[in-house]
Amino acid sequence: MSISRRDFIKAGVAGTTALGLTSPLIKRKWFQVAAKDEKTFEEEKEKFTYHTPNCGGRCAFICTVRDGRLSLIEPNTWADNRFSTICLKGLSEVERVYSPDRLQTPLKRVGKRGEGKFVPISWDEALTTVADNLKDSIDQHGGESVLISLSSGVEHDYKFLNTLLGTQWVCEQGIDIGAANGLEKCIGGNVYAYIQNEITDWVNSNTVIMLGCNLLETTITDSKFFFEAQEGGTKIISVDPNYSTTVSKSDQWIPIQPGTDGALLLGMISVILKEKDWYDKEYLVKNSTFPFLIREDNQQLLRLNGEKDDVDKNPQLIWDETSNSAKPFNEKGIKPALEGEFTVDGVKVKTVFTALKENQKQYTLKWAAEKTDIEEDVIYELAKEYATGGPAVLGWGFGGLDKLSNADVVGHAGAILATLTGNLGRIGGSVGALTHHAAAWNAELNPWTFPKKFESTPLEMPTSDMREKDSSVKAVINVGNTLQQHFANLHKTEEWIDELDFILTIDPFHNTSVNYSDIVLPAGTAFESEHEIVNMQINRSHVLLSESVIEPLHESKSDFQIEHELLAKFGLDKHLPKTPAERIDHLLDSDDPALDGINVKTLKENNFIMRLNVPEEPYRGFMDQVYDTPTTKIEVYTEDLVDFDQALPNYEDATEVYVGNPLMEKYPLQFIQSRSRYHVHSQFTNVDWLTQLDDGPRLDINPIDAKARGLKNGDTIEIFNDRGTFKGKCKFTEAMRPGMVRMREGWWTEHMIAGNLQNLTNDTFIDRHYKLTNGPVIPFNDTLVEVKKT
Repeated sequence: MSISRRDFIKAGVAGTTALGLTSPLIKRKWFQVAAKDEKTFEEEKEKFTYHTPNCGGRCAFICTVRDGRLSLIEPNTWADNRFSTICLKGLSEVERVYSPDRLQTPLKRVGKRGEGKFVPISWDEALTTVADNLKDSIDQHGGESVLISLSSGVEHDYKFLNTLLGTQWVCEQGIDIGAANGLEKCIGGNVYAYIQNEITDWVNSNTVIMLGCNLLETTITDSKFFFEAQEGGTKIISVDPNYSTTVSKSDQWIPIQPGTDGALLLGMISVILKEKDWYDKEYLVKNSTFPFLIREDNQQLLRLNGEKDDVDKNPQLIWDETSNSAKPFNEKGIKPALEGEFTVDGVKVKTVFTALKENQKQYTLKWAAEKTDIEEDVIYELAKEYATGGPAVLGWGFGGLDKLSNADVVGHAGAILATLTGNLGRIGGSVGALTHHAAAWNAELNPWTFPKKFESTPLEMPTSDMREKDSSVKAVINVGNTLQQHFANLHKTEEWIDELDFILTIDPFHNTSVNYSDIVLPAGTAFESEHEIVNMQINRSHVLLSESVIEPLHESKSDFQIEHELLAKFGLDKHLPKTPAERIDHLLDSDDPALDGINVKTLKENNFIMRLNVPEEPYRGFMDQVYDTPTTKIEVYTEDLVDFDQALPNYEDATEVYVGNPLMEKYPLQFIQSRSRYHVHSQFTNVDWLTQLDDGPRLDINPIDAKARGLKNGDTIEIFNDRGTFKGKCKFTEAMRPGMVRMREGWWTEHMIAGNLQNLTNDTFIDRHYKLTNGPVIPFNDTLVEVKKT
């Protein structure tokens, strides 16, 4: 049966029923947005934009507007048609934009913080109140007294406000950086340590090993590349405690004891080192710091002049086999020894590779099997497949192991595995975070600049530490839902909130963070603006432009306009671009040849999408074997962590979730907040189109654990530990490993029967994490709880 889009919409509910296209799952309200009389259809307009939530999908949209109302969303056509796609979240924006949770007017708090009691006020009163409070704080305590806390799902970053007022600024500090902390030290690169090669390169991989990554839900628009690789012969192996959607489509599932992924990788390293022909000696000598010499006396790397300094002035030393002496690693004509122990000027030294082999003796195959609950032969075959099968990808997601306190060990061990097997800077290789399609061709933009007297204040400490340590912050500008989402242990956050002088929230929706605010400003969604052009980004090797689809609803204003009007209260708006289009054209007016011919005008002429002037082949990082490290090599030995016995990766248990923890006698279940196809963090939790499929906030529990607690499917339960509690419904599933319970992340307090998910999450920081590039990880999933029927 062939049905045109226009006929489908004209048919309405009655027509689609006659066509047999309705389902019992579909509520009538799905069609209410589009149900207009036929005359309206003759006046419809098409608008172009893209999806901004931080799922990484960045689907480009053609939006149909009827009588000024968003009525239909379809995928736009990319220059590379493989990306012309859309998912449920994008389609559901038709409902979400008109949510009853929309903030309709500026609000002023009249109750206690957290009560959610407000009165409506005018924009002028709201902006004046905000400006007065910020001025008072800056005059008394300096720009550092103001913190802009940004949700990563908000595309407009408020960096103009940050720079011109000299505030601190943060976006999800401590989140999605657990494993990256270990990998980034070795190779440099981006904050989140995404894989180096584009996912479209997986067709050239022999093996893809996914650690706790549910790619087919969290980056659903990349699923086609998963299946293309698989159909082309790539073997995809999922290592996961639970049976996820991605596990169900993988070639092999290896269940693992939660929190022990580091032990698995260390066991694989030992297997590869034992089988000498499984690692690439030439690659190690040429591209890594494995030949560098470690001093026996202080475990630091031996340098030309003793103390650490600039690599060019004071390089690390290797043992040159030609001259039989220590030489700078960057001296020409040398032949570095990969293994050995030597004496240099009376100091005993050994190569990093020799130290690794010695350190790995404790991590036997038997030890790894006992720790991970994976059989020895499975670990052996996994290591063999990875090391000898050809190009391979090793990666992880952000919703599992990355939220444990020992995640950096996984990243460090992963870097060593990729180095041993030559899977960095290789077609079909890669190591790192697998989601968000972050590896792609990019371009250097021309930044908007300000007079030198204006500069932002660096973040003085992790935001979670501001709750207990002496901090300069007196006022917080919360953009999004960061007070719920960016901190564990909500009760501790609430104590800090009560001590702050002023809190402003900017968001389209009345989310949980709004309730703690003194002033609330209603922002438009990404579909709304006073300006014709809204924003631009580079994604998947393309430049995407967005235009205003509809006028701002209610009394909301776009983020661009809010920032502009707020800075006008300080007399600083003269430094800003007058329109988003002016800013975008400035950004694209770059010397980078990848942007030649791309500007607002040409983007509009090309349906708001143009491919960068870059090669057609998949993006692959570090193919020149030059890494973003001081030595430009893969730096496998981390001197900064010598005092923590982590210069080379050493296994350690997580802070709470580990077998043998005495706390498990009281709280025997691991609580995790998982990501799903229906949410992006706390976004879309208020969309009926999706919650009717997701079944609302439910605690997934294995029937074995439920039976032991006398629970029935659907019972109201309390989930609790010493930090706090919340209540919800339970849902039985054998996809969950016994000993674990799970709830989809992001549910607002109002969605719960009582409490908030963050009331009981773990906020313990590890001392060594302060030495890492991105600072401490918030161990949301490193949380033990108990469950009981209420």
